[in-house]
This record gives sequence, C-alpha cells and structure tokens, in this order.
Amino acid sequence: MAATDIGICEFEQLKRQPDIFHGIFTREGQEDVLKTTPLIFLNQVHGDTIKILKKDDNDWLENFQSGFEPSIADGIVTDMKDVFLVIRVADCQAVMLYDSKKKVIANIHSGWRGSVKNIIGKCLDTMILEFGCQPENILAGISPSLGPCCSEFVNYKDEIPENLWKYKINAENYFNFWEMSQDQLMDKGVKKDHIENMKICTKCNTDLFYSFRKEKTSGRFACVISMI
Repeated sequence: MAATDIGICEFEQLKRQPDIFHGIFTREGQEDVLKTTPLIFLNQVHGDTIKILKKDDNDWLENFQSGFEPSIADGIVTDMKDVFLVIRVADCQAVMLYDSKKKVIANIHSGWRGSVKNIIGKCLDTMILEFGCQPENILAGISPSLGPCCSEFVNYKDEIPENLWKYKINAENYFNFWEMSQDQLMDKGVKKDHIENMKICTKCNTDLFYSFRKEKTSGRFACVISMI
C-alpha cells in the first residue's frame, strides 16, 4: 500500500498501471474526491446487483449529465475512460478490479451480506460474460475494512451460511472476511499474486477511516477507480 500526503491510499499494483487512477480517500482526503469528475455513485443496498456501463451506450452520458438517480446496485463495471467509479464504505470492503488486456474496471461494495451472496464472484462473471475478460489478467485490490480482529458475529448461525463457517477464526464468533474475499476471487480464476489486500482494519484505525461498528455514525469514506 502507498499513501500520499493528501490522505489517499493506493494499491501498489494499480499504482503501477499508467492508465489507472484510483484511491482510498481517508478522512483527511475526502474533499479531494470532489475534484474528480464525472463521479459515478451507486445506491448501495447490500445486494448483489451489478451495474454495467459500456462505452457504446450513447444515451448514458446524456442521461448522466441531466442528473439521473444513482442505480440501485452494489457493483459497477465499465470499459469507459474518464468516469470515476465510487464505492462508499465504513467497515465494508470496496474491491477494485482491473483487466489491463480488455481495459475494463470494476468497483464492488462487499459487506458481510455481499460476501454471503458472493457479489465478488458475480462481478467477475459480469466482466467475463459482458466484456470478454479473462480472470488471470485481472488485478484486484481489497480496501481497508473490518478486519478479522473485529469481525464479531454473535448471531452468525442465523446470518452466515454454514458453508462459510470455515472462515470463523476462534471460539468467540469472529470471521475472516478478508480471506473469504480472496478465496472468492481465486475461485473465479484470479491469480493469488494479483490480489492486494491493504489489511487495515477500519474499527482499529478510526483516525484514518470511518467505522460504523465503532462510531455508530453515517460517515463513509470513498474508494474510487477510473481509466484515464
């Protein structure tokens, strides 16, 4: 992970890609999000719907400029340049994907509900089916999020399917959702060495990031990716 002096964290692998702009905007860097345009937000509902934006969609930019409502979705994929895909989180993961061969990017909101529904796998399926991406060409980055140190689920037997209990890390009902996301990426064919996890727990680092678990507020930090 690389960090700038204006409150933006970056993935090392994505930082080396000349046609990618991306950043995890900390509390200090939030105002810098507004300097990028056009910003594409989603109405995030902890579901598994993936929004698709294609560069040959001639109506899209006109509709966007007229101020249409954000799509109800928790993932977004595009082959368009100069649009900034934004996911807002405060303990959930933002998972960024980039296929340098097909020139396709994605940004995913994956909280525990999204993990249970495997929204990561569904987004990769969308990249493969809609854009012809090959998983072995995709780079992935997992943002700061609730770490296994703080991911306690007292009612996990009612909330998390039994096939995912293998990610339970001790007798106190804590789960490793970082490992779960890595496995979901690899299950679709993403190479392990193409996956970068910042491994920063939001609840343990509220000086930098918002954490709903700790603060019980509505603050969110933005995770942004664009092709330029």
